[in-house]
Amino acid sequence: MKPISVLFIFFSLFSLMSGINLIAQPRVTAYTDLGQTSVSDGLFIKTAGLGQYKYGKNLIETGFQIDLKSNNKNTFSGYNIKASREFKIKDFPFEVQGFYILTPFLDIFRETNWGVMLNIKRDNFVMRIGTNFRTFAFTQKAIEYYELPESSKIHENWNLMYSFSYCLKPLENYWNIGLSITNIDHFIINQETNPIFNLRASYKVSSPINLFVESWYKSAGAFNLSVNYFGFFFRTGIIWDIN
Repeated sequence: MKPISVLFIFFSLFSLMSGINLIAQPRVTAYTDLGQTSVSDGLFIKTAGLGQYKYGKNLIETGFQIDLKSNNKNTFSGYNIKASREFKIKDFPFEVQGFYILTPFLDIFRETNWGVMLNIKRDNFVMRIGTNFRTFAFTQKAIEYYELPESSKIHENWNLMYSFSYCLKPLENYWNIGLSITNIDHFIINQETNPIFNLRASYKVSSPINLFVESWYKSAGAFNLSVNYFGFFFRTGIIWDIN
């Protein structure tokens, strides 16, 4: 899927808001990241927007990420689209989600991920586990310029995805503090051995408005014998439930 196609889907969904808001529950999330990693060549600043519609037991979400300051020449640095449905077996609710993520690192190189997730929320806990299929590939521009074969791709199949979170208060409380260990973010999926530790605080200002701030610590090889620092960044944003 080309980046322009994903953006077309994103803006098409928002253009339909006025027509389906009687039966759907729209939500918009916007946030900004500021931080530094071992490969960022100094401070990076990213911003992202996500649009979500929930109708009944079904949910669809899509969004994009923009690099305001980074060593990535692509301004648009991430695109995603997700669809999920809630299920219930006796008194045990859970959600099954499918997703597609495109991450163009450079003008000549990109990463794509698609896969399936199982999401479970219980009281103060949130667990997400799944698998993804990753592809590293040169862009068509690079293939033509460097005269590379069309099959210049690397595939990684059945990668493990996980996220385990605990909150001090029940998930729907108007304020909360939680800690997560995960290898998943909105626009990137880390290797299994490189988890991210996320400390999050949120506060519901009013019924539709929720503010949050997060601190993310990235390690390299946390599940190996040698553990190294990789990066750290802050994220602050707003969640708006459109009534």
